[in-house]
Parts: sequence; C-alpha cells; structure tokens
Amino acid sequence: MIVYIHGASATSESFNYVREHIGGEDYCVNYDSRNGFENNLADIHDQIKNFTNIFFICHSLGGIYALHLSNILENQVVGAVTLSTPYGGAEIADVAKFFLPYSRLLRDVGPNSWAMKQANNIAITHPWLNIVTVKGNALWVPQPNDGVVTIASQKHHNKDMDLIDLEYNHYEVLLSDKTVKIIKERLNA
Repeated sequence: MIVYIHGASATSESFNYVREHIGGEDYCVNYDSRNGFENNLADIHDQIKNFTNIFFICHSLGGIYALHLSNILENQVVGAVTLSTPYGGAEIADVAKFFLPYSRLLRDVGPNSWAMKQANNIAITHPWLNIVTVKGNALWVPQPNDGVVTIASQKHHNKDMDLIDLEYNHYEVLLSDKTVKIIKERLNA
C-alpha cells in the first residue's frame, strides 16, 4: 500500500501529478499543521495502523511523519521515497518562532523541536531514499537551500538512507518526470 503524506500547510493534492503516473493502490493522508506534530502523528497512525506493506511517498514535513511512523509500525513498512524532507529541521524556524510565537508549525519544525529531536534518534531500518532538491535561493535561509529548507538539512540522515540530488526547487520536484521515474524504480526494487 502506497501512503502519501504531504508537506506542511499543503494537501494531498500536492501529489496529483505523481499519483497519476504511479498508479496502484494508495492512500492519501491529509493533516493540518496547526494541530501540532504530535496530534497529527497520532491521527495519521490511527488512519494507517491496519495497513500492511506500507511504502511511503512523502514531501517535506511529510517525510518526518513517515520516519516516526516507520518506527512505530516497523513490521508494516517496506520502504520510502521522500522529497525535499528536512531531516535536520528547518533552522530558520528556531529564530522565526520568536517573531511568530503562536505558530505551531514553527515550533514543530525547528532542529530543537520534539519532532526533530526524536527523528534524530530513529534508526532507519527500511530501504529509504530522500530526493534532495538543490535549486533555489531563499535569501532568508542563510545556507544553500531549495527555496524553503537547507540542503544540509535534507542530507542530515545521510548514513542510513540513500540520497539523490535533483536540480529542482522545493515544489518543482512534485511535478517532475525524473521524480516519477525514481519512485517507480524504488517501488519495483
């Protein structure tokens, strides 16, 4: 079962192009970033806890949810392809949360958040690939980035997952034939 998990402040419609080209039995998760990572994680777990042979396809923060879920549902997961996932967190969020103190999302995605600290301690035991998007230049992000998150954060779990760099920005990767080809190869492996 393919399980799609979108990025923060998005919807499962982010995957329309990919889903159209991948096909197969799938399930699309939708969550609201305003509910908080831990609440969303529990809700997503409840939605998929009875699935077997789960293969995650996730964008951005969706990959962090998949990492947590693969730890909880270890025997039910067979692998993942994540796109532009900031496994090291979004560094700028740790500063921005002081300017927007009521933003639950900013509190959830910084490197010092509960979600990211826990993610650092999760060993990836399934075939896992992060497509690292390397094109972009958000001026408010002080390191090389894809327009949203740093390339370094996307490569944070580099010891226990495969990485492929693609010349797309954070969102273009969702509309790419190269992305579809890579996902198909991983699904068939």
